[in-house]
This record gives sequence, structure tokens and C-alpha cells, in this order.
Amino acid sequence: MMTEQVFIDRMIGVINTCIRIINESDKFDSVGKGIIKTEWQSYIIAKDNTFVAILTILGNRKAIQFEEHEWFGFEINLHANAKINDLLKKY
Repeated sequence: MMTEQVFIDRMIGVINTCIRIINESDKFDSVGKGIIKTEWQSYIIAKDNTFVAILTILGNRKAIQFEEHEWFGFEINLHANAKINDLLKKY
């Protein structure tokens, strides 16, 4: 579906921006590498349209789930998303 791809691309862009902001901050892991790997994976859970981002944070894989109402729709402000903001605050 074309419309869904627009929102998937938007979500990918927001997560990439979040990763870049975190990795360009003054904080680094113990071996001096970025906090979150720039390569990450995502998929959609078909039954409820949940967007799942699998990030590697400080060497540990973490899945972050965004329910449909958190990412799918023109009215969604992803920059105000609580899960994205939690990542920015924590790291």
C-alpha cells in the first residue's frame, strides 16, 4: 500500500535522526563508539499494524514497538512521540 510506505519512511527518518542526535552528543560508550548502531531493522506486525524498530544500543539489541496510533497518520507528530523522546533523554 502506497500510503503506508509514506508513514514507514517517515518513521525510519525520525529514528535515524534520533540515532544521529544521540551518537553526535558528547556521550560515548566505553570503547568510544556510538551509543546506537546506525544499522537497524524494522518490520510491521500485520495483525495490529505495530511498527517495530530493532536497535543495538550499547551492544544490546532492543525492540521498540510503536502502536499504529503512534506512527500511522498525517496528524501524528513523531517529534513529540514519548518513546523517541525517552531515547533522547536516556542516552
